[in-house]
Amino acid sequence: MSQTQPTSVYICLAAGGTGGHVMPAICIAEQLLSEGHQILLLTDKRGAQLIPNHLSYKVISSASPFAGSAIRRVAALFQLGAGLANCLFNLALKRPAVMLGFGGYPAAAPIFAAWCLGIPAVMHEQNAVIGRTNLMLARFTKALLASWAKNQNLPATTPVVHAGLPVRTKFTAIKPYRLNSDTAPFRLAIFGGSLGAALFADIIPAALASLPSPLRSRLIVTQQVRPEQKQALDRFYQQHGITAETSSFFTNVADIMAQSDLLISRSGASSVAEIACAGRAAIFIPFARALDNHQQANAEQLCSHNAGILLEEAQADAQTLAKKIAELMQENDLRLTLARNARKQAQAKATTTITDYILSYGTAQNKEAA
Repeated sequence: MSQTQPTSVYICLAAGGTGGHVMPAICIAEQLLSEGHQILLLTDKRGAQLIPNHLSYKVISSASPFAGSAIRRVAALFQLGAGLANCLFNLALKRPAVMLGFGGYPAAAPIFAAWCLGIPAVMHEQNAVIGRTNLMLARFTKALLASWAKNQNLPATTPVVHAGLPVRTKFTAIKPYRLNSDTAPFRLAIFGGSLGAALFADIIPAALASLPSPLRSRLIVTQQVRPEQKQALDRFYQQHGITAETSSFFTNVADIMAQSDLLISRSGASSVAEIACAGRAAIFIPFARALDNHQQANAEQLCSHNAGILLEEAQADAQTLAKKIAELMQENDLRLTLARNARKQAQAKATTTITDYILSYGTAQNKEAA
């Protein structure tokens, strides 16, 4: 728990519309709220759909000025300008002790507005390669909170604090992995099917179908798929005698990880952090077209410590995958070593570290007021 503060502190958080930006912001907001502080989340329409009802938020106008046609880019500039005006008004009306940004274009206006009004601002970077928006915004902040020990492209002039990546307590509460008997069902969870239709809908199922019958019969597969892939994939698994549950969205990801013997996943920052906290063996297949190849850099944060297996998308054919999966199913010691090493790399106290750092601005503000 963070140290008790003398009085309630008001803190604003700004996050882009994707889950990778919004979910860490929600973790911090909930922690602050549980300690009696006031919070306000600033996001766009997409981000608002992810925020639970008990958290206060405001929707601000935002768009990318670098994507789409010339008309759309001009329109995006007007949207960003409207978002900035909105933020200036709201922050002047009620000044927070600090503005904490989590990246994405919806964080740009709040961070810049805070800078204009002399409100301390801090950025958090989720990925192991800093995003271009965050790199630009970092010059207007007091510090950059980095998720990983080996971050790339960090700003030269902004102080960097290694703080970790907040994950939900459901993941940090998962018990350490234990081996089952060689005849027990083998639970394989596959996440990330929204990025890379052929790999997750065709190549991975083909790899599982090519496993030797004794291994294939032990499999219980839980797989994230695109809605249009589900029917064909269910039929494929049934034809090959593989027990499988497929869905386009799982609400109980932590429970699935807790029950799993092996994971196959993309390597978005939150996924890597959650798998580390879960302490499970994993094969990471980074999305090859991720900006600045940041997914590979994320996966390397674990795989360089023998805490996961990194398989580049270009190398992820059915034969190679089948060989890796068979090895991990049969080599209990290898699987256990990967799981234990993954947990060693987990940063389970990231939420507390970040909230303590942010609240230090509130403490300073209270002292000045006194």
